[in-house]
Amino acid sequence: MRKRSQYNHNLKLHHEPIYKGFNLWKKNSPYIENYLDNLHDTIQRSLKSQPRTLAVIFCLHMPFNSRRNIARNPITDFMEYLKRGIKSHANMKRQLGKRVHPCFLEYVVKVEQKVECPLEHYHVVLFLNKDEYYHVGNLSHLDQSILGQIIRKAWLKVHKIDENSPVAIVHGSNPSSIVIQGEFSPVVEEHQAAFRWLSYLCKEETTKYQGRHQSFYTSNAYTKAPVNTPN
Repeated sequence: MRKRSQYNHNLKLHHEPIYKGFNLWKKNSPYIENYLDNLHDTIQRSLKSQPRTLAVIFCLHMPFNSRRNIARNPITDFMEYLKRGIKSHANMKRQLGKRVHPCFLEYVVKVEQKVECPLEHYHVVLFLNKDEYYHVGNLSHLDQSILGQIIRKAWLKVHKIDENSPVAIVHGSNPSSIVIQGEFSPVVEEHQAAFRWLSYLCKEETTKYQGRHQSFYTSNAYTKAPVNTPN
């Protein structure tokens, strides 16, 4: 039984069915323990700043006709556009005299690529203040939720695609969001279910190993998407 990833020896494998008291899906074993650690820490950090957290789960696909400069990281650009969208929405609410709840964006992103797919894709979980964003749709071009539009437009901007385009490169999970609240603990049934579901991002299978580039990003200062250099 391997203890380290054969593609990156800095990554420790986790074969056990339980992690810090949380049950894991056996079918996804082995997991990358470093990623489990990062996921756990991100959820815990979000709940400390916003005790009622909305976790939004979706997948980002690269368009086949993308002309992006490969030197730039699309996740870095996506997060920047996302933050601008959240800030713009808050400013609009203030102008209308509505209450704005502080929203600290936390995230986890896993880079994956299957053998049969020519392009990589990204599994993403965003953690936001549920008092500010209480709902999101399926993230298709028909999704009229405020948060859904912010997310979709951010990814389309990364690829310089018209924000009204019906192109299907953002796919919501089913459901597209879950609520996590209170102090994060394995004794809380809802927390058990949430971590077990989100842990699929941490499986070794389908991980795209990118040499010196990360395969797993979080909003933590040490594992966040790198700063892009100007084109």
